[in-house]
Amino acid sequence: MKKRTKITLAGFVVLAGALLLTGCTKSFCSTNDKAHILYAIDYGVSDYYDHEVEDSTQVFAGNTNLYYKVNVPVSSGSGIVKVTNDAIKANLPTPSPNYFVHFDQIVLETALKSYYLETQNVEVTDFTAVTFDDALNALDKYGYLKFSGNNLWDNWDDINNQLKAKSQEAGSGIVLDDLPNKDYLALYKKDLNSMISGYRSCIAIKDGKYGYYGYANGAEYRKHLSEFGEAEKGPVAIEAKSWASAWNLNGKFTFWEGLLVYPIAWLTETFVAGFKTFVSVPGLAQLLAIFAITFIVRSVMLVVTIKQTAGNAKMTVLQPEITKIQNKYPNANTNNYEKQQMAQEMNRLYKKNKINPLSTLLVMVVQFPVFICVWGALQGCASLSSDAFLNLHLSDSINNVLFNGANWSNGSAITALFLFLFMAGAQVISMLLPQWIQAKKRKQVASLGKNPAQNEQQNRMKMFTYVMMAMIIFMGFTLPSAMGVYWFVGALFSIVQTLIIEKINSSKAKKKGNK
Repeated sequence: MKKRTKITLAGFVVLAGALLLTGCTKSFCSTNDKAHILYAIDYGVSDYYDHEVEDSTQVFAGNTNLYYKVNVPVSSGSGIVKVTNDAIKANLPTPSPNYFVHFDQIVLETALKSYYLETQNVEVTDFTAVTFDDALNALDKYGYLKFSGNNLWDNWDDINNQLKAKSQEAGSGIVLDDLPNKDYLALYKKDLNSMISGYRSCIAIKDGKYGYYGYANGAEYRKHLSEFGEAEKGPVAIEAKSWASAWNLNGKFTFWEGLLVYPIAWLTETFVAGFKTFVSVPGLAQLLAIFAITFIVRSVMLVVTIKQTAGNAKMTVLQPEITKIQNKYPNANTNNYEKQQMAQEMNRLYKKNKINPLSTLLVMVVQFPVFICVWGALQGCASLSSDAFLNLHLSDSINNVLFNGANWSNGSAITALFLFLFMAGAQVISMLLPQWIQAKKRKQVASLGKNPAQNEQQNRMKMFTYVMMAMIIFMGFTLPSAMGVYWFVGALFSIVQTLIIEKINSSKAKKKGNK
């Protein structure tokens, strides 16, 4: 094959990969999903209680059943903390705690209205009889309306406008100086959008709570906070996604998401639900689901590319004959006549054995979109962000886990490290195994001398293998841990596949030689 042709084909593969990379990783998170996650990151500054507590407890809306106190978050996982820190760095004035308290009260009133309308079919405007449990349940179910609306941030903008108007009223309890300016509001949106940009685990086949987002967990979180005075990450509500919706995300036609991403994610979610019925170890159901998905995907790919795969295997079996031809033309690298003669003999050998030298590239062209879609599916599966196997959430990337010092004490970093080592080791073996087999077969042929053309071809193949291997290991290090599991199991599949095909072809060659 001419060098120009190889470069063109390589360019096509890279271009196709780039297009698929941008087209198959679109987020399935709906406006309500994002609003739930945003509310987990910023649930406000008001902690609610059913009794008086210390530290300036106040009564909500004149209701002696419901008390609150101001407790500005200090955790780095809080949206308010991040925005405040960034505002200080940018020399922007920050709003007063009174602004956040009034904001929280409107959020609570909005949540209570929706809650009572759903549970009692009544419209409530008087909150003096609201119970503590109703308030917490309302926030748990409808607190996300703080950020939702027809579009994300609609209600948040509306509440800010309400507070601005309220600050003009005498005796309203809030003044203009309490409010944030436009620059702070813009920074708030920017920072919180940035904080949730990496949360993509929104493909669920049924409504439920998934993941461990932010530092809030609705009513359960607030009860935990009132009892223990500390926050913990918890799941948030994620809407079920249909196959029909996968073809049209954010108003745009999404082909690969509908064709492959959603079906793979649906299978993964189904397997997780099935395995959970008889597996009690946290995270094990998710792990087994990835094993099953890997086996199915690799098996289907083997069926689709069986002809090309068999051709590649034949190349290994024919290595002694290929080496003999290359040894006949030791100057093919510099002598055009020898180069043409060697190419003709190689083509005759390939044609005789029905081998397409481009089969390796053809397999890559077929496999690459599938790989990208598997990536998008495992990244989007809601169930993979829930539970943790040996404290490692499969939605977390290995590098983020390893570079967080706190993860070494809870054991998740150790799990991530072993996963990376197993994945990397398995990939090295699976990708180098065909070369090791070819090298062994070449040794069976007595060499007539050094062949620069042969050495150049071998070096190109080695370089290609090393680059692909390095890319996979790097991506396995930076992508969600679920992909590390996928590549580990896939590598084991490839090793077994290579050994089986080699055994079959060697047996056929031996029988052919005995005839």
